[in-house]
Amino acid sequence: MDLVTQTGKRSYDKENSKNMKCSRWSLGGDVGTNPPLLADMGLSILQDEEAVAGPSPTPPTSQTHTTDTSHLPKVLQHINQNIARNATVVPDDPTDEEEFFVYKRRRIDSIAGDDRFNRLSDELILAVFRWLPKFMLARCAQVSRRWKRLAFDETLWRRLDLGSKTLKPGVVGRVILRGCSVLRLAKAEVGCPIFSPQLQHLPSLSPVRSRLQYLDLSMAALQPQALEELLSVCYDLKKLSLEHCTLNASICSHLAKNTNLDTLNLAMCYGLNHAMLVTIFTQCKKLQSLNLAWTGLSSEDLRIICRRFPPSLERLNLSGCRSTLTDAHVRVLVEQCPGLVELDVSDGTHLTAAAVSTIIKQLHHAEYLAFSRCYTIQPDAYLELKVMPNLLYLDVYGILSETAVSTLQESLPQIKINKYLFSSVARPTVGIRRTSVWGLRVRD
Repeated sequence: MDLVTQTGKRSYDKENSKNMKCSRWSLGGDVGTNPPLLADMGLSILQDEEAVAGPSPTPPTSQTHTTDTSHLPKVLQHINQNIARNATVVPDDPTDEEEFFVYKRRRIDSIAGDDRFNRLSDELILAVFRWLPKFMLARCAQVSRRWKRLAFDETLWRRLDLGSKTLKPGVVGRVILRGCSVLRLAKAEVGCPIFSPQLQHLPSLSPVRSRLQYLDLSMAALQPQALEELLSVCYDLKKLSLEHCTLNASICSHLAKNTNLDTLNLAMCYGLNHAMLVTIFTQCKKLQSLNLAWTGLSSEDLRIICRRFPPSLERLNLSGCRSTLTDAHVRVLVEQCPGLVELDVSDGTHLTAAAVSTIIKQLHHAEYLAFSRCYTIQPDAYLELKVMPNLLYLDVYGILSETAVSTLQESLPQIKINKYLFSSVARPTVGIRRTSVWGLRVRD
């Protein structure tokens, strides 16, 4: 029974397929005459050509037709002849005159090469780039000219941390030309020259004037000529750290051009003498914090510079002058800078109680004093510090025993003793704060 049913179905399909004819497809019913409904479905009405252009000529009765191709090129004539041989014309059905075509709207693809991201304004692209790390910005600069201009915009390069990195020659120069103002190069190995020779011949870079204001070169490994080249383009520095760097007269002359300098860290610098310091003090009259710890200054150097210190100094570190700093130097110093708030004369083995008395008489605004490892000062001299109303901290490491420190603390209840093991005068970072210099962050 199933076989008979299948055989009958096949014969029925064959008969229907013979009677089917090629005609235009329509939705039929009322659906095909409702344009808003078609529009919701993504379809549109294609009007009949007869309704627009009028009646068309009667088609030929033969199934094959020929087209006049004498006016076409030979190639097109050949193509049209091949089409004419294989083409057939299906006669129109009179019942189709009232029907119409429906077709689906074709999606319009984006134009080849059109970058939608590139349509954004510069402000929006910069807002996106601001979230990228610096090495990724350098890669974005290789995409196009516009991306290069935006990726090197100065607003993206104002803060940069290159500490503990090995920098090839020319890298620091390119960073400076991008408008960096806060730069950390602590413990970095800086290649020489600072500016690559390929950039020096450009007229737009002559003369170069950097926008650096905060520069940290603490413990950086760089040659004196590289440091000289770097400072030669700096005119607006406010805070500078050259700790453990080698200096010369030319470097100090370039440094002195930064007349707005208020913080200078020269701790453990090599090659420093009084002539270089006088050059700096003569022009940098706004200095407030100065660190000259362990610079190997001689007694003559101290005699000269103590008379030339800027009166604006508020914080000074002269620790490490073991056999050169004397009571006479301290007396001249406090007379030259009566506004000192913080003074560190640790490791001054030739200082006596007279220096303490001089400080008490002259430094009325002092808040921090350090006499660590000043072995020739009698412990009783520190009891006189109770007459200083503004003194808050006192460091006397390596002098008194724990019992003596406790006794001194009881005698000076308003003063905290031995709270800071290392001096923070003019230093860019204190402790483990490695993502900022002088309180300014260097990492985005």
